[in-house]
Amino acid sequence: MRPIKLLTLPIALFCMMPLMANDNDPVLMEVGNDAVKLSEFEYLYNKNSQQQLEKESLDDYLKRFIIYKLKVEDARAAGIDTTSAFKKEFNTYKNELAEPYLQDSSVIEKLALETYERMKTEVDVEHIMLPPVPEYAMQQSVEKLDSLKQCVLNGEDFGDLAVKYSVDRSVQRNRGHLGYLTVGRTPYSFENAAYTTPVGEMTIVRSNFGVHLIKVLGTRPAQGEVLVEHILKLYPRYANDSIKAATKAVMDSIYNVVKSGADFEEVARAESEDPGSAAQGGKLPWFGTGRMVPDFERVSFELPQDSISEPFETPYGIHIVKKLGSRGLGSYADNKDVILMMINRDERAGMPRLERIKQLKQKYGLQENAQFIDLVTKEVEAYGKYDSTFVQNLKDNINCEAFAFADKKVSSQDVFKALNPDASLDKESIVGYISAVMTRLENSMIVNYEMGQLSNEYPDYRNLLNEYFDGMMLFEISNMKVWDKANRDTEGLEAFFKEHKNDYTWTEPRYKGYIIYTSNDSLETEIKKAITVIGRDSLFQTLRKQFKRNIRIERQLVKKGENPIVDELAFGCEPAEKKDNKWVAYFEFEGKIIDQPEEAGDVRGQVTADYQNELEKEWVAQLKEKYKVKINKKVLKKIRD
Repeated sequence: MRPIKLLTLPIALFCMMPLMANDNDPVLMEVGNDAVKLSEFEYLYNKNSQQQLEKESLDDYLKRFIIYKLKVEDARAAGIDTTSAFKKEFNTYKNELAEPYLQDSSVIEKLALETYERMKTEVDVEHIMLPPVPEYAMQQSVEKLDSLKQCVLNGEDFGDLAVKYSVDRSVQRNRGHLGYLTVGRTPYSFENAAYTTPVGEMTIVRSNFGVHLIKVLGTRPAQGEVLVEHILKLYPRYANDSIKAATKAVMDSIYNVVKSGADFEEVARAESEDPGSAAQGGKLPWFGTGRMVPDFERVSFELPQDSISEPFETPYGIHIVKKLGSRGLGSYADNKDVILMMINRDERAGMPRLERIKQLKQKYGLQENAQFIDLVTKEVEAYGKYDSTFVQNLKDNINCEAFAFADKKVSSQDVFKALNPDASLDKESIVGYISAVMTRLENSMIVNYEMGQLSNEYPDYRNLLNEYFDGMMLFEISNMKVWDKANRDTEGLEAFFKEHKNDYTWTEPRYKGYIIYTSNDSLETEIKKAITVIGRDSLFQTLRKQFKRNIRIERQLVKKGENPIVDELAFGCEPAEKKDNKWVAYFEFEGKIIDQPEEAGDVRGQVTADYQNELEKEWVAQLKEKYKVKINKKVLKKIRD
């Protein structure tokens, strides 16, 4: 390949050890104060090649790359990367880009496979739920549920205990018996306990809704899903027995009609009071276990294909169901998208990050100081309660290392700063709360530390991050030096137009002026009169303020045939067809026919684009003089070879 010639760019091609960062990823070039590593150049060069129909030569790309880096260096010199807006946008992207590196992706696949296997089975459970508490404050709830568990083991009825102690609002109706459940119908912690507890046994688990004593009554193969349509007559609120009987009588009559051959969907549209399905002829989406109230679900699954049920009662009213179809579970591939959506909606979504944090703690050797918690425990025993004075006592009396990892040592004071002095805690929960706060601090700090290491550990991450950083810098500096400057520099734009006026010509004349519309002839007369007394500087603003919605002003620069109103008023054509009933009166103002552009505004788009190109050329020439570029010849040869 021919040797590189970079026009007038002052570039030194030489072998120089200081440019070599390391043998695996040496520095290819220095642009101003920026050292560009070989991996970054190769990454961008290969990416550019993949996006081109015809591959660009290395020499040509190198020229463009150097100009690109010169512009980024100019943006750095202008302090663009120090602005709060830039930092905010860049950090947002940086966090998004880092996210895959801060999660163990294998956890998602394990959870998805676990979910699919569980979808094959349904679990019959009952539970007693106590109010929700933080994990560190579970002890009292666990002790209470342990005592209730012992009562059940001693022969007391689970349902009676549920009615007495459970805060689940459905307990008065179901006595704690949830029936058969499948995956995705309860919080994952609850589901996990239900699927892992042996039949006949009980377990205690915490969820976002509360602390539960769960008893597994049985399991069965999954029923799959059914497709039904139904007719519903709703019970009025506070319906008594006579009202319910009357509703049942109406549904018996409807049942006789559909059993006699009437079109079920037509009857449903006419008679059903289910607002969600009546308009669709009573048709419901496919559903499986746990999606409907138990009686509706039972009838729907037990009903033979294409059969119509007799009227039956649920808490909502009286139903008649027609079964349209049923289907089994399907393959893992069939269900994977639904499973992943399910996982992303609950606590499992955070499990890949928690697993990665666990790995990072091992990687960076995180160690907690056992003495720290011992000292906290002594303060709890001495003071006996949690309040702002207690938090201050901790700060005054304990000053030791709380935990350490990598080259970081975190003091007890850092943990105490993260405490909420207004937290409402009983004495038994204080140590657990402080331990939980310390764990959150550990997790946050170790994630931030790992983010600081990503660029060193993962070249792909570093290159993509550099690309985005440079792209943001390039956009802002180009806007400042070229794009926005060309739009704002009206004097420069006009001067450029005059200098290159012969480059902007028309083959047909244009009308240049204003068309003023109004809603009737009398207003047109009034507006024309107002124009004669209003100063030109504030004319349009004053007219709009005075006539408000009764006036419309349009600036026009069009040739014949482009605007019917202009054709009529300026080019002497037939009267325009009035398509808008509001703007029935109109006249032209300060208009004239011009053969060629008179000013930059007449061809603003073309002139602006050309002026931007001119500014770009001047800017690039300045950059080549302003910043020194050095290329390491030996490293460049690696790419050529």
